[in-house]
Amino acid sequence: MDKLTVKLLRPADHSGVDEFLRLYQRSFNPDERVSPAVLRQVMVPSPKRVNPVHLFAAYQGDRLVGGACTLALPAFSVVFGSYIFVDPELRGRGLGMRILRQVLRQERRGPQGGNWRFYVETTVASGPRWPTALAKVGFRFFPAIWPLISYKVFGKVVAGKLGYFQFRKSPPRRFSQPAFLTYIHALFYGPDLTHRHLLPRLKYFVTIDV
Repeated sequence: MDKLTVKLLRPADHSGVDEFLRLYQRSFNPDERVSPAVLRQVMVPSPKRVNPVHLFAAYQGDRLVGGACTLALPAFSVVFGSYIFVDPELRGRGLGMRILRQVLRQERRGPQGGNWRFYVETTVASGPRWPTALAKVGFRFFPAIWPLISYKVFGKVVAGKLGYFQFRKSPPRRFSQPAFLTYIHALFYGPDLTHRHLLPRLKYFVTIDV
């Protein structure tokens, strides 16, 4: 079996980005899938975007077998794993966890020092094995429903679970979990939908913290 290599794609790697986005598009249902054109745009560094988007491509030999898309949030010292995926033809072989472990290693150190947490979301479409595998690696999940909003049908709620992997014990100075969750949800779905669907549940995401 060829060694698994996970590398951060650069915007100038046009063929690599094209191949990554084609596989990404085949790996997610439309409710969860943001437009590849948007990913192509936001991965390009810009002074207007304070939160870097990272596209990680996973290869076995020369074959692209999966990847991950993460959003780094330096103000909170956390990383949000928006998408982690495996070629549908290769699922069930443990590749997803191998990709995730390498991404965790690469994202442990952030632009302002060590990151504190790596957040990830799951849905019913992920199947029961994925959350179980994440828990074995060390992810903890909030008991409350994490209200993802469909990218296909405006306003449709896709019930999910939000979990996190702890890079280090102590949170950043002045870290506020309600502020972070509100910020990330509004960033993805807009303030109106956040006000309607997340804020009524927000108290259930606070009590897990020490």
